[in-house]
Amino acid sequence: MIKDELVRESIPEQRNPSLARSLGRVMFAFVFTAALLWATIVLAGIALSGVELFALVLVLSAAFIAVLDAWREIRFGAAARRSSEDCGGDSVSDAGK
Repeated sequence: MIKDELVRESIPEQRNPSLARSLGRVMFAFVFTAALLWATIVLAGIALSGVELFALVLVLSAAFIAVLDAWREIRFGAAARRSSEDCGGDSVSDAGK
């Protein structure tokens, strides 16, 4: 029994995002990852101490967690799309039938 009303009433397009949407998420995650790496390299050269250093570490660790979460979401979304296609869900090869 599904208790979440959003899952029960959602249409297949909402449960299984398109390839273009998934590719967009990958590109955003890639750009954010690159920006985080660049910021880490640039900010590592700054001589900070005390509260300033703690604040920098806190902000960079939050950004790192956001990057990990974005890539985890992409990985689970791709796995869900593959399992949907394996179970006879919407796929490109079914379009001509």
